[in-house]
Amino acid sequence: MPSLSYETLTILALAAVAACGLLALTMTVAMLRLSSQVRVVRERHARLLGGIEHADDLLDAVDRHILHVQQLGGATELLSREVAALRQRASALVRRPGVVRYDAFDVPGGQQSFSAALLNEAGDGLVLTGLNSRTETRVYAKPVLGAGSAHNLSGEEQRAIDLALGADRATLDA
Repeated sequence: MPSLSYETLTILALAAVAACGLLALTMTVAMLRLSSQVRVVRERHARLLGGIEHADDLLDAVDRHILHVQQLGGATELLSREVAALRQRASALVRRPGVVRYDAFDVPGGQQSFSAALLNEAGDGLVLTGLNSRTETRVYAKPVLGAGSAHNLSGEEQRAIDLALGADRATLDA
């Protein structure tokens, strides 16, 4: 067996110490990274369990979450039904009135006559017309179905219906 000099043995010993130091540093860095990852996993696990300490309760936590999601689904379904009912009720309500003022007779009178349409979303409702003269005022009501009437409608009454259904004012004025 060959003999090694004191200097060679010293160099080999220093190289071994340096290698061990580098290995120890690498292991320390790896341990710090793993420790950080374990901390994140523990925080997520604790949040999932809702503060429960026992690992056996993980399935209970999952069951609670599933139950909560099912309850939310039921609440969402109930809200959807209520919204549908409200939409149905709202479609039967008067949207906005369409009102047209005019002079019904050849004599200028400050546009005291009117036609007012009160309609729902489907165009059903009524149109009221008030004809004002110097001596009297007459008021007429006509039923409206689907934006039309079985009774003859004046131009002003039809214009009031169009306004109630949201027709563009610029189009109506033309």
